[in-house]
Amino acid sequence: MTETISYLPSMGRLLNTLSEAACSLAEDYLRPHDLSLAQWVVLSALWRHDGLSVSELSDYSGKKTAALSRLLDRMESKGLVRRSAVEDDKRSVKIHLTEKGQGLSHLIDMYRYVNGILLTDLTEEEQKMLLPMLERMLQSVQTKHGKP
Repeated sequence: MTETISYLPSMGRLLNTLSEAACSLAEDYLRPHDLSLAQWVVLSALWRHDGLSVSELSDYSGKKTAALSRLLDRMESKGLVRRSAVEDDKRSVKIHLTEKGQGLSHLIDMYRYVNGILLTDLTEEEQKMLLPMLERMLQSVQTKHGKP
């Protein structure tokens, strides 16, 4: 007879497993639109405020500038975004949506679909408490150990 492994009460394990599940749900939702989750994150920022700088998108997405630049290259080749130089600082670049990128803006609420599945077994009260608690946990880690 095989015994079931009982897991240690590890926040890291639970959050990692939950994160993987959430990412998988998002990727499944976006696949028919030929978008990755990383691309959606960039588009979601631009749908709310077009013309962000690469550094602003880096801060928003949590991606390092070099990785974000490669992602933007792929998005540009797919016709989703375009780069434009800033008039008074030619070294600075702003990222803009193309018509094709803007045409996908109906996907802006994709996170609600994922959240709906993740939160389905929580009461309304628990749902209202969860996000602020997770935000505080993240803030605590960032304060004590620097921004991850």
